[in-house]
Amino acid sequence: MTPSPVRVRYAPSPTGFLHVGGARTLLFNWLYARKLGGKLILRVEDTDQARSQRKHEEMILSDVRKLGLAADESPELGGPHTPYRQSERLKIYADHARRLRDENRAYYCFCSDETLGKKREVALKLGRPPHYDGTCAKLPPDEAIARLKSGEKAGLRFRAYDEDMTLTDEVRGQVVFKRGMVGDFLITRTPGAGESEIAEGIGFPVYNFCCVIDDHLMEMSHVIRGEDHLSNTARQLMIFRAFDWAPPKFAHTAMVLGSDRQKLSKRNGDVSVHEYLDKGFLPEALLNFLALLGWWPSADVKPKSGHPEVLSLSELIEAFDLGGLQKAPAVFDLQKLRWMNGQYIKLLPLAEIAERARPFFEAHGVGGPLAGRFQDRPWMESLVDAVRGEVQLLSEIPKAAEMFFEQVPHLDDEALAVLKSEGATQVVAALESQIAALSGESIDVAGVEALQKEVGASTGAKGKGLFMPMRAAITGKTHGPELKRVLPLLGRAAALARVREVRKLASV
Repeated sequence: MTPSPVRVRYAPSPTGFLHVGGARTLLFNWLYARKLGGKLILRVEDTDQARSQRKHEEMILSDVRKLGLAADESPELGGPHTPYRQSERLKIYADHARRLRDENRAYYCFCSDETLGKKREVALKLGRPPHYDGTCAKLPPDEAIARLKSGEKAGLRFRAYDEDMTLTDEVRGQVVFKRGMVGDFLITRTPGAGESEIAEGIGFPVYNFCCVIDDHLMEMSHVIRGEDHLSNTARQLMIFRAFDWAPPKFAHTAMVLGSDRQKLSKRNGDVSVHEYLDKGFLPEALLNFLALLGWWPSADVKPKSGHPEVLSLSELIEAFDLGGLQKAPAVFDLQKLRWMNGQYIKLLPLAEIAERARPFFEAHGVGGPLAGRFQDRPWMESLVDAVRGEVQLLSEIPKAAEMFFEQVPHLDDEALAVLKSEGATQVVAALESQIAALSGESIDVAGVEALQKEVGASTGAKGKGLFMPMRAAITGKTHGPELKRVLPLLGRAAALARVREVRKLASV
């Protein structure tokens, strides 16, 4: 038999920006589809009308675009199984709910939320599973219809199978949901305030029901999702069985915990993709990091970066398989994400990093005598290249480059101590004389090396005794980019002005 084409889905609820947990689920599905030449379907699950908003949908879709994880079918793109918003598929759910009702696989439940809450409390006090007690299960159909006609509202409750349900999960192996774990459950509920029934006497559809209908009609071959959805699977398998549909293959991925090994929260990393990108994280680094939360490539994968954890998106596609998904919880280590982002800032093409850093420079503000050179692309690229080895975020690049835009260098305490050390006065004076004697404005790398030799020869200073006073005099700091990177960017006039200002500040 020809294997079915791979079709996977990412199905967010539009209640805000795309968070990192959702981004990881999206990534795993995208990688699997791309690896096997399949399709990724983006389906918007917006039946929660109280919380779902179209602006939130656009926020999520915007974040998906920024990550570069394009879907093959979606509300924007369309496809063979439109519509891709659940709020536009209500008639489909009504038809399927009516079928289960007519086949006596579902029955009307008139119990209010208040009544159901009380039943739950009683069951828990008696030490019983808080399943529905079957109050409406034996209600004669004609009596149920009469109550509906009198104006009462009801949902439809599925008659749960009284037997074990078995799932062969691609990550967890065989999972058995024991009989009695699931009681009769709602597939449609009594409409809430501001909601209307999807069809007369049908109620409003709930997540597990809509999910199964859509996964079947949209021909999902695999459902790759977080472990927190495993508890839903027993109910979903029952609905698949009731319609005599073959379920897709399931893969329930590991939970993601914070660095404190507690549930992921805003405090320990669970923030939106939008916020991470705003802070200066690169999409490539974020995706690389998320891919390694609960998945690991095989030992024979050798990334071009030379580091086993730094893989390009194409390398992730090539390496990804469901066999690499882990059962144990993954830890969201923000420091590791920062480190990985720093690696990408060093590895990605300079022109690309400089262009991505530009908005952060604009937000930070650029002043001083060299501000006019901000629009000089080659100069800007050289500037970013000089400092990118010192930073981990795009947003940190302008801070690292501040010294190039300062009118008067900020002289830190360590630099001041160097300038006050023995022999430093002579080195700085010789440096000023040599820069002043240069012809022309530009200084190249060879010119910097010659300058250092001349200062050393005229003062007898060597090693740190030579380089540290020179650095402190030009930058006001004892650390940072090499002078052969700094001086060509400053040019003769700016460098000379800096040395003279620092000599005044340090009284040397």
